[in-house]
Amino acid sequence: MRAARTFLLVALLVGAAMIWRVDPAFAGDPAQELISELRCPSSTYSQPLASANSSDAVWIRSFIRAKIAEGWSKQRIVDTLVRQYGEGILPAPAKEGFGLAAWVTPFAVILAGAAMLAYLLSSWLRERKWHDAYLTAEMARDIDDDDLRRYETQLDRELEQFE
Repeated sequence: MRAARTFLLVALLVGAAMIWRVDPAFAGDPAQELISELRCPSSTYSQPLASANSSDAVWIRSFIRAKIAEGWSKQRIVDTLVRQYGEGILPAPAKEGFGLAAWVTPFAVILAGAAMLAYLLSSWLRERKWHDAYLTAEMARDIDDDDLRRYETQLDRELEQFE
């Protein structure tokens, strides 16, 4: 019970620290929120727009701030930027067309790998059982009646010693 209370207290403290860590400059600023969500189109490794220093990034940040000031919605701004720069500006691929393949492929590969692993393990276990059964049958075939009687006698003696 004490461990549960300690865990709850730590979780509350971490949650409070995360809430207080939010920069007040970004809180409630739709332009900055949108800038932090988008990617720089001229960056080769999908750099966040907020930290990019290219001329395109500077222009896009000023464009977003200007359009937010004019009253444009976030979606209208994003649609305009996608038309101009392509879907590379979005933080994730679209969930349609080729972008859908980008979403589905990793899960399909993981599922196929798990199925293949399950198949290989089951076939390995099946082979192992057959091999063990074969060895047991071979060993049983080599035992004659005299050996079996000697073994039973020795087993009976050892069991009497334990009793």
